[in-house]
Amino acid sequence: MELRPATREEFDDFSRAAMSAFHREFSDEDRARYEKIDEPERSLAWFDDGRIVATTMAFTRTLTVPGATVGCAGVTAVAVVPTHRRRGLLTAMMRRQLEDVRARGEPVAGLWASEAGIYGRFGYGVGATQAHVVARRPAARLAAPPSPGGPLRSGPAGEHLEAMRAVHDRVRRDRPGMLDRAGPWWPDRLHDPQSLRRGAQPVRAVVTDDGYALYAVRPEFDEDGAAGNVGVRELVAVTREARAVLWAFLLDQDLTRTVTWELAPVDEPLWLMVTDPRAVRRKLGDGLWVRLVDVAAALAAREYATDPEVVLEVTDAFCPWNEGRYRLAGGACEPTDADPDLALDVAALGAAYLGGPTLHELAAAGRVRELRPGALARASSAFRGEVAPWCPEVF
Repeated sequence: MELRPATREEFDDFSRAAMSAFHREFSDEDRARYEKIDEPERSLAWFDDGRIVATTMAFTRTLTVPGATVGCAGVTAVAVVPTHRRRGLLTAMMRRQLEDVRARGEPVAGLWASEAGIYGRFGYGVGATQAHVVARRPAARLAAPPSPGGPLRSGPAGEHLEAMRAVHDRVRRDRPGMLDRAGPWWPDRLHDPQSLRRGAQPVRAVVTDDGYALYAVRPEFDEDGAAGNVGVRELVAVTREARAVLWAFLLDQDLTRTVTWELAPVDEPLWLMVTDPRAVRRKLGDGLWVRLVDVAAALAAREYATDPEVVLEVTDAFCPWNEGRYRLAGGACEPTDADPDLALDVAALGAAYLGGPTLHELAAAGRVRELRPGALARASSAFRGEVAPWCPEVF
């Protein structure tokens, strides 16, 4: 058995192994997509007698954190084929990957978990929560008609790429959890093959000067008449006026009964914008999982609502270089021998890192221990961000 990066020439074998573990066939369509975004030098694969039996890879991304951006390894394609499970291959592969991420100087790694029970043991915590939003038409009506803004434009998504790029870049710098979309990432965001549409029409965009929405309509009729759905892929707005204009457009599509958004931010205000809040249902779930690969560098990189002035005792059995006590104060984070104020493991620290789950909430869940009275309240307030973290794209 050998663990090493897969080469570009081994791309097809790597992809087949990864997708087979997710019960999917590797198609020509998949090849055309992944050839544009894959970074073979950041892959890892277990080879058994020349055959790839386990995979993982990382994308080189930039992640927004409170008040700053940091280099982030976007972990993806984590898979072990069924014949080789329960042998420790995944654990060894994930440890090697985090060592490689550390060597590259990226303080943070992030991923989307297909099975949520796996990644806590590797030090990942749920750093961003998502909301699945379903609005029922015609009950979901905006309480206040939106103020007229700039021109509203709609059409095939690709025709509005530059306008959406500009809006996204304005918003993502202030919303923790969002990622840059340099190079191939905007074209990949608009990837819209027939095989993934689930009966919907091609993705379209509606754009204002300060916002945009990506959406696709699935036409449908039943015994009660028109029952179509407007599926929102992404809605990004700089101003509340732009958000209202976009929602007014999406909620006014003829021949539809519902508007759904599977990956909305947890603080999406639509239910407060309509006359009947029960016309908008929300279901919460985990979104981006965050792993601090270099605790000191990651904590020093972000800003805080107030000065935390706290000594953290961090346990990290999977990446022992992180184990120890850190003094976080005055915009710096340094190792220390001082008595700790709070004790927590690195997964809980990753969960709190973007300003989502608070240290208070994590303490209530038994994930943080207060060792000095008053430290929990002070640190929890400092870590909290102005807006909820949100990652709108699965990678």
